[in-house]
Amino acid sequence: MEILYGLRELNSLSKNDAAVIFGSSFNPPHLGHLVIFNYAVNYFDADFYILPTNNPPHKAINVPFEKRFEWAVRTFQDFKSQDKGIYITDLEKHIEGVNYAIYNVDYFLKYYKSVILLVGEDALGNIEKWFKYEELLRKATLAVYPRTRDGKLYKRGRDVLGELYYRVLELDFPIIEISSSEIRRFVREGKSITGLVPSEIEDDIIQTYQYLEEGERW
Repeated sequence: MEILYGLRELNSLSKNDAAVIFGSSFNPPHLGHLVIFNYAVNYFDADFYILPTNNPPHKAINVPFEKRFEWAVRTFQDFKSQDKGIYITDLEKHIEGVNYAIYNVDYFLKYYKSVILLVGEDALGNIEKWFKYEELLRKATLAVYPRTRDGKLYKRGRDVLGELYYRVLELDFPIIEISSSEIRRFVREGKSITGLVPSEIEDDIIQTYQYLEEGERW
């Protein structure tokens, strides 16, 4: 895995025609992120970009970007591939204000023929809240991994998107019932998070959230 800093040209990095973008606040990263990403690397013939978000439009982030980016680097540092490029980028650090997924897609379409956004079923279930979501779906494929046992959010996505649903790829990946919000709650309540997060960042995660109330900023 290579770390990319700044808004750099990607021409020299491209090994494939498609780019898979795995965006998340990583607040904090956990082993579920690793499992999903591993399945995606095995599934797609593409380059992969892990993209920690800075100021996402639909949630308040109470831990600085630099801390969450460091955690993400340490979480994914062991990923290797001989025929695929795997990168983690601080792209959103260099964008002022709220950034939207469609802007990231436009950026990567400068260098790739197609862009795939790797998201959870919960994101699809709220697709109408995404900025310019119809235009986004015309530009990129939404690859969606399951988060519910009954697939109810896939159904809601189909109802909202209608004929645009052909731009959605339902991934037959395992359901990973680990969430960052639950990890934050466990830390605040003094419960164990061993086995939920990478061991090398477990102590730092505990120290970060132990006395930080939900929604509170450093």
